[in-house]
Amino acid sequence: MNGHNPHPAGVPTLCLGMVGFSPDQRAAMAALVTRRRPGQPAWRVGRFWEADAWWVNGSHIVVLPDGNLRVLPGRPQEHSLTLRLDEVHRPVAFSTPLASTEVEVVCTFDPASESDIGRVLGRFDHWLQPVLFKAELGALILERGAALRGNIYHVHHRERLLAVLDFRHGKAAVLPSAVPADLQDAEWERRPPSAHDLPQSFQACTPAQLVWTYACHTSLDLLPPRYRTETIYYRHEPRVPMAWLGDSTLRVLSALFTEPGNFRALALRTGIDDTTLARDLACLYYAGAVTTTAFKAAGSIEMRPHELPPPEPADEHDSRLGRSTLPPLDGERTAPAMLVPHLRRSSLST
Repeated sequence: MNGHNPHPAGVPTLCLGMVGFSPDQRAAMAALVTRRRPGQPAWRVGRFWEADAWWVNGSHIVVLPDGNLRVLPGRPQEHSLTLRLDEVHRPVAFSTPLASTEVEVVCTFDPASESDIGRVLGRFDHWLQPVLFKAELGALILERGAALRGNIYHVHHRERLLAVLDFRHGKAAVLPSAVPADLQDAEWERRPPSAHDLPQSFQACTPAQLVWTYACHTSLDLLPPRYRTETIYYRHEPRVPMAWLGDSTLRVLSALFTEPGNFRALALRTGIDDTTLARDLACLYYAGAVTTTAFKAAGSIEMRPHELPPPEPADEHDSRLGRSTLPPLDGERTAPAMLVPHLRRSSLST
């Protein structure tokens, strides 16, 4: 398969979480963070737990005896948080001045300085290149669609292997140091079935996880049109780690697990705005967790004996993108969201 320019995936959008800042501080910084930066990823301010990177109010930190940090609330609805820096696996920056000289931090910024904020976002852009690479690769997988089904590909650029994509077994691996620019003019070499071994030095994942990463970081609306008008059913558990599901995504999944519904009914039942709901459903769709086909719903008895299923819709998601990493949902588990807070908040406590 010949290489060409990457899929026009829209401007990749990263999410920033803030803690310890007053409403006025948050509003002022959000206005700068969300400004368009030509040729650079976009940023939005989102829920702290679900963000790609964090900003912490350095004047609200307290160093605890065990070396962890307590972040005091900046808004009435916030609680203080304990931040365990050795368990944080995302970029973190602290605003100055710092309340304590006992803490050593890698990245600081002046929240009143536009140039300082731009500098920190540039550093975050650099640190998050692996995430952006996976998102771009996920976009390319969607662009090629059914042509990839059942095949194995080596993606390389100038003889440098970037990724192994095994659509026969739903496995993949990516070069940890790869960046989105590497996919410019990259070659997708179709390999024989025996060439499915994943390099040990690469980061293992699945094609479904790559597509999920893209769906969560694109500015485009990826939700198939029928999901805005037809009844939506819970199909099975998503093919991504549970910790990847945000709070709103979990509310959608829980609502559908309890009862199917259309887009408008889901919005009313969950209290989620249309833009967020469309993004959540798109992510769940590409993770194989939802469907608009009744006989594919979990526990469905819609199909009559000896009746052949209808053909797959043209944009039906390929089941070989990857297997689930979650235990199956059973009849007693009506609120999947209850399983997540411990996983997501392992590096924080209230």
